[in-house]
Amino acid sequence: MAAGDRIFMAKESTSQEILSNTKKIIEDAKAKPKRYGMRINLLDSNPATRVKYLYDAVGMTPAGMNFAGGGFDYGDWGDIWFVKKNRPVMVRTDGTVDYELNHENHALKLNGGASDITKTSYGGNAMSEIPLIWVKRWTQNNYHFVVFCEEQYDDTYKAYAHTDADGNVLPVTYFPMYEGSVVNSRMRSLSGLTPTASMTDEQETTAAKQNGDRWDKQSFSEINLMYEMCTMITCSTNSQGKFGNGNSQSDNFLQTGTLNGKGQFFGYTSTTQAVKVFYCENFFANYWKRLRGLLLINGVYHVKAVPPYNSTGAGYTNTGLTPSGTSGGYCSRMEMASDIGRIPTVASGSETTYECDGLWFNNTIVAVALFGGPRGGGSRCGLSGWAVNSPATYVGTYIVAGLSCKPPVAAA
Repeated sequence: MAAGDRIFMAKESTSQEILSNTKKIIEDAKAKPKRYGMRINLLDSNPATRVKYLYDAVGMTPAGMNFAGGGFDYGDWGDIWFVKKNRPVMVRTDGTVDYELNHENHALKLNGGASDITKTSYGGNAMSEIPLIWVKRWTQNNYHFVVFCEEQYDDTYKAYAHTDADGNVLPVTYFPMYEGSVVNSRMRSLSGLTPTASMTDEQETTAAKQNGDRWDKQSFSEINLMYEMCTMITCSTNSQGKFGNGNSQSDNFLQTGTLNGKGQFFGYTSTTQAVKVFYCENFFANYWKRLRGLLLINGVYHVKAVPPYNSTGAGYTNTGLTPSGTSGGYCSRMEMASDIGRIPTVASGSETTYECDGLWFNNTIVAVALFGGPRGGGSRCGLSGWAVNSPATYVGTYIVAGLSCKPPVAAA
């Protein structure tokens, strides 16, 4: 320092303020929750390359079935909360958990002893508990972005699948472990039963709600979340290639419970056996599943993110989106319905490109959405398989429904 140079010293109060602000910035950075994101390139037809990881997912190894080894490879996703905290449980009709099931043998309780998964006299159902996921969705150019967070990172993150009819965001929600079977006028999710087909949308809904105030059929928001969870962990839009073909090209429907001796995920390369994702057996294939919350009204999709639902479109959001291409073809494009989820819009693909699953539509009626594909759907079955070509009154031997349950606020 040269002679005559002046030295500037900060006041003690200023120094302390700088130090405090610096510490706050560091602590805020530490407190920010992790985010696991993906970007889907709508112009890339290759299901194995069109999904790229974002944020804290970058560098993670994707999951998927090891068909040669006969087991599921979790990659780097086994300890991420929405995988790790997902569990099979018996849920009472009041929406509260009775007990947890053995993860590898659902005939047993987690803590030992026989479970009630086959007992129609049991006052509840076998359900998959899905922990709270906050999701941000948006479109930019020809990309769809989906980001998961365990906490609400900011107010652009929504939790539609975990929101009840009163607007409460719940820490868990329940998906069906089995396809719905109606016993004594009540839809059940139990093992060893034949799923009940040939019902109208209203009859299915009535049977589902016979369980109690917190019960309903599955919704578009829930189905969309399952699609996103599975796509996120596999980094692919080919669900059959990553989880198994399911009972997709078979002479017979399967009864519930054929994968009770398997874990959280399981599937086969054959087309006559069940598939399992997040403890939900036959979530796709075997039967079509009729949903709530997504309608095609005279060629325009209408969607409702949270309950209550109806089959007329009252209170639904007009997305302005219309399906096109060849009905019964393979889905080659989906569009983001605001921040609610992805909806199939173009059927001009193939079994090995884009979404790899089928899309059926009828633009001249009010159609209620079906999901997943039936046992005769072949490669058109999967987590991107959709049909919006039948009215609420339509009955078919290949259409069933699945239960959904939102726990009561006090229990949650």
